[in-house]
Amino acid sequence: MQQGMLSSLLLSLSLITLPATLSAKEMQESVVEQWLQDTQIQAKVSELLDYVVRDEVDSLKFALDRLALPQQEVVRFRLLEKLEKQDVILTPRMALFVESQIRMTPTYQVLERGDGYEFSVPAFNFPAIASRLIKRWKQDQSTLDFVLQAERKELDLKQWLTGQSQQVQAREALLIRELDSLSPHALAALTTQLTKANVTSWLPSTAVIVRLAQVSQDEEVYNLLWRMRADYNSQSELERLATVGDVFSIQQLMNSTVNPSLKPEAISLLTKSNPLSPQVKQFLVSKMALSEEATMVARELAQQGHQAWLEELVSNNHQVKTRQIEQVLK
Repeated sequence: MQQGMLSSLLLSLSLITLPATLSAKEMQESVVEQWLQDTQIQAKVSELLDYVVRDEVDSLKFALDRLALPQQEVVRFRLLEKLEKQDVILTPRMALFVESQIRMTPTYQVLERGDGYEFSVPAFNFPAIASRLIKRWKQDQSTLDFVLQAERKELDLKQWLTGQSQQVQAREALLIRELDSLSPHALAALTTQLTKANVTSWLPSTAVIVRLAQVSQDEEVYNLLWRMRADYNSQSELERLATVGDVFSIQQLMNSTVNPSLKPEAISLLTKSNPLSPQVKQFLVSKMALSEEATMVARELAQQGHQAWLEELVSNNHQVKTRQIEQVLK
């Protein structure tokens, strides 16, 4: 009976003291700054950083746990901050340690006051830094997996870019960001999946196709892009090609006119070059030989200051639709 009463008493006492143990402690901003600038803290962080470099997780944990508060919390913050600033590559074991810091609750809080409000924020917000580090680590792992699969020619684009919307968007962003780091053989293996196979039932987004076309400089990939529904990505690529202005880029601008939605912009960009190259002139003449396109092309040429050439065509070229061009020149 007495033992039962004693257990109840101890339990009651533990429940009473538990909130006090877990409750946050307020710290003045000036004190926070003093701790952050403390030379002993900096020395301890440098010591612990060596454990990180050597992947000695157990030693790192032991060294941290031996520190008293608030030193322990300041060191956790400064160590993770240094890992983030120095872009330290985390091993899987060290990544697990960093991830464990996300679940810890900072002890010290700073009271921030504003116009009619006040709220508490962690004085040493190491869980937030740990969260960013893990996000970056996962991204790095995804990048490595992508590159390795692509280089081994094991990456099935259709399978890899199919699934939940959020995952597909993340993978498309990864591909766009890392595509130019692949070898020519790996890049060719990816483009072949789109240009040589029956992909009418599935295509990646225009953003992916545009990036594949840019990096590979594969005319077949560009032809695939021009057959897709026009959007901001394909229109932006027209402008980029016009800015580059080499023979290949000009040819892609001409090829893009197979897309009715892109044709006006492509023609406009082609007519802006001055002087017009023989390649462009020949193409525009072929367009002005078509009654359904002659007026539009002639109007763009006139607007860009090429009236003299149009007058020359009316006089000497029997292919073009003379009457339609004359209407534009009036």
